[in-house]
Amino acid sequence: MKRERLFYLDFVRAIAAISIVITHYNAGYLWMGQENKAVLTLEVGGLYIGDWGVSLFLIISGAALMYVYEERCELKKFFKKRFLSIYPMFWIAYVVYLAYYVLVYKNIPGAGTIAPWRIIFSVIGFDGLLVANGIQTFYLLGEWFLGVIVLIYLLFPLLRKLANEKPVLLLVLTAISYAGGAVLCRYGPFPLVLSTCVLVRLPEVVFGMMFVKYRKKVNWKAALAALLLVAANQILQPEIPRTIQTTVVGIASFIVLVYVSEFVKFRPVEYICSVLSKYSYAIFLVHHVIIDQVIARVDRYYFTVRDSYLMFFALCVPIAVCAFGLYHVHAAVMKFPDKLKQRRTDK
Repeated sequence: MKRERLFYLDFVRAIAAISIVITHYNAGYLWMGQENKAVLTLEVGGLYIGDWGVSLFLIISGAALMYVYEERCELKKFFKKRFLSIYPMFWIAYVVYLAYYVLVYKNIPGAGTIAPWRIIFSVIGFDGLLVANGIQTFYLLGEWFLGVIVLIYLLFPLLRKLANEKPVLLLVLTAISYAGGAVLCRYGPFPLVLSTCVLVRLPEVVFGMMFVKYRKKVNWKAALAALLLVAANQILQPEIPRTIQTTVVGIASFIVLVYVSEFVKFRPVEYICSVLSKYSYAIFLVHHVIIDQVIARVDRYYFTVRDSYLMFFALCVPIAVCAFGLYHVHAAVMKFPDKLKQRRTDK
């Protein structure tokens, strides 16, 4: 039986998607030292808005997976569905952008300097994650946390089993992985950027899972406490590790947003959030390259704040069009085998 759609999942996912788009648009102003021209904000709760958005995505991923698979998770069906939800659309987007890149720039990025076998990292969606950690790949589109999401999908059946049968053990193991992952990233044989390590990001995923399993709603006391925590981190700027701030502020922000979602649950808002949620993965795949391609051809140095906002909203149009197109091309491709099978049956 199909489960009821939870509005707050769409609401938080929509906000996370918007925050990631804003992050990459504003990045150029950071490089130019013109932070005053950034759209909306560069920080939320003392976190860089990109880190904040990624944290929300990870929490919502754990929550959505647990909501769908809490009662039953057949491994073969689960992995097949996760595979089909990620890779075909990613491959389509990659091939289209690679063709565009070759036509425009008359070369293949990385050709002659990167070992050809490393294309496998792009095939499996880990190219951005490796580039974020200083390893050359044929990375073109998407973001580093696509690789983290894939790893989370691989871990989810085990996390789900522990959440259902031994929740205390899960929390203990999550805490150990959080601390152990941080140590391994810094002092291990293969140092990694902390924020890109799946072991360090597990608390966000597990929190999302446990929230759906045990809470599902937020009262005003919890929301107020979470809001005060976010505000305190913004105002006080405490001297504690950035990774810990990201985990705590990300979770607190999620709690606040779930509470807020109850007060903005009107049909127009529900519709907008459902659309953004539906196309969020396609937006994730296309927005970065569209922003880069357009910004490379526009000198924003002399932009006013008004110009910056106009450019941002103008960029939202091709991002929306390309995301819409990618989503429906992917849908058509996925239906093709069934149509071919039906034609053979009809004959």
